[in-house]
Amino acid sequence: MRSMQGNPDSVTAEDIRHAYRLLLGREPDPAGYANHTKAAIGRLRPTDFARSIMASDEYRSKHAHSEMLPVDLGDYSLYVSAHDNDVSAEISQRRAYEPYVEKMLRSVTRKGDTFVDIGANIGYFTALAAHLVGADGRVIAWEPLDKNVQLIYATVWENGFGNVTVYPFAASSEVRLVPMISSPLSSNAGIRRGEIGSQRTRVIAQSQRLDDQLAHLDRLDVIKFDIEGHEIHAWRGAERLLSRHRPHVLTEFHPRCIRSNTDIEPVDYLRVLFDYAPRVEVLHRNRNNVVCATPDEIMREWQCADEEFAMDGGMHIDLYINPGSRT
Repeated sequence: MRSMQGNPDSVTAEDIRHAYRLLLGREPDPAGYANHTKAAIGRLRPTDFARSIMASDEYRSKHAHSEMLPVDLGDYSLYVSAHDNDVSAEISQRRAYEPYVEKMLRSVTRKGDTFVDIGANIGYFTALAAHLVGADGRVIAWEPLDKNVQLIYATVWENGFGNVTVYPFAASSEVRLVPMISSPLSSNAGIRRGEIGSQRTRVIAQSQRLDDQLAHLDRLDVIKFDIEGHEIHAWRGAERLLSRHRPHVLTEFHPRCIRSNTDIEPVDYLRVLFDYAPRVEVLHRNRNNVVCATPDEIMREWQCADEEFAMDGGMHIDLYINPGSRT
């Protein structure tokens, strides 16, 4: 490889000093400065040198605590990300997240239940369910993004939730690698269409079928699906599990994401839900819930919500399905 000595694009002594100040928050120590000067000047570009500093134990230890922040939710604490402008920001500000979903989850979840959280994100509903089901219950969180998984682990560890198991997978109808899209400033992510060999996205996840991974469960009482339009594929991979246990279901319904990220129409997912139970309840944010008997009724409720919040087709609503397994 051609030497970069004298190359104006290589690291300078001043770059090293600035990197210490900006990334480590201190002046360079003599020994460290001498080592970096020898290893980097004329050899590394500034971006490569910055990456080496950010990979150091000192950088990681300094920023680990600032990236993970505990939020006191009363009965337990939830760890959020300082860099997440979506879910973490809302929880930090309001000490709550999707209260209309939380209200329903609290009403249907009992001590000793088994709850499965598909698309757990940073673990808000995972932690809530761990508290609700108690030590004799069980919570299984599915979340493919490592940055979210680490937050869930922190919450589980610090609260002593021995009843939580984390599956770091994307739930789908096939076992394969799947491309995902996620912003560095968001905990949200979605599976995109694509096969191995196509253009790679920033995040690649391993998908698994719920029927395969959770066949050992002796009970399943409540399940939540919230995976940015991919819900029907997760459902297809869980048909035996759903048929056997008949759990209560909470699911996001996001027509725009369904059209963008899958090969189906939104109404196709609604038909699957009505095959599971004859009634589906829409959990509205600012008004009373509405129980619907047809997919068309749900689409009308979604349209009203989309207009109410001026989302121009980008609105999602949340649904609840009671299969009659218990009242």
